[in-house]
This record gives sequence, structure tokens and C-alpha cells, in this order.
Amino acid sequence: MARKILIGFLVAICFILSSCYPELSVQQYDRLKEDLLELDEQRQELSRELIAVREELDETKAKNQEIREYVNFLVQLVATQSSEGLLEGKFDTESLAEAKENLLSTAENLEDGNITYYLGLIDPDNESQTIAVYYKAIEYCLKNIKSQLE
Repeated sequence: MARKILIGFLVAICFILSSCYPELSVQQYDRLKEDLLELDEQRQELSRELIAVREELDETKAKNQEIREYVNFLVQLVATQSSEGLLEGKFDTESLAEAKENLLSTAENLEDGNITYYLGLIDPDNESQTIAVYYKAIEYCLKNIKSQLE
């Protein structure tokens, strides 16, 4: 008896639940189908935009990496000189000559033959040339950084 009541109760609940969801008319179905197609087109467009944004982000990251390499080189180059000494008009040619190998290895990361060429001109016996190379390397790096930022 309890079993029949339970089965009857479950049938009544199923009937009530099924009546809560009205059936769709043909027009409603067609409208839903159109909406789904429109949403799918929007999703595809957003996917294309996402791909474009990711490509742009990758390009920006590559540029930033190159700029970072130039900045690292500049920091290492400028660190060879004492700022107080430069303000007093004293250039430390020996310090620059001693750092030449480290600067060359850092310049290899830049994959820029011009900087390597400039560093090759560092000569502790030729102070004026070494000073010119120092400032030329700084100028060259700054121009490259500026071109990457444009």
C-alpha cells in the first residue's frame, strides 16, 4: 500500500514538473535558433580578435625583451664610470678597458654587430678614442631603444 502511494506521489510530481515547462512554439524555436547563430558568430569574431591581441602581445613582449637587453648593456657600460669622476671631467679608461670582455659578452645577447665593433675599439692607450667609443655606444643604444618604442 505504501508502495502504491509512493508511486502515485512520484507520478504526480513528474506530471507537475512537466507542466512547469511549456513547450516552445515554432516561432520561439526559430528565434532561439537565430539567437544561437548570432551568438556563435560573435564568439567566432571574439576568437579572431583574441588571436590578434595575442599576436600583438607576443610582438610587444619581443620588443620589450630587446629593449631590456639594451638597457642591461647600458647599465653595465655606465657602471664602468664613477659619476663623481665624470662630473669632474675624469674618464676612467682603465675601468672601461677592464670591463671590455664582460661588455662584449653582454653585447652578444643584443646580436648587434655595431656595438661589438664599438667595443672592439676600446684601447686603454688611446683615451680619446675610448671616450668616443663609450659615448657612441650609449648614443647607439638609445637610438635603438627609441626606435623600438615608436
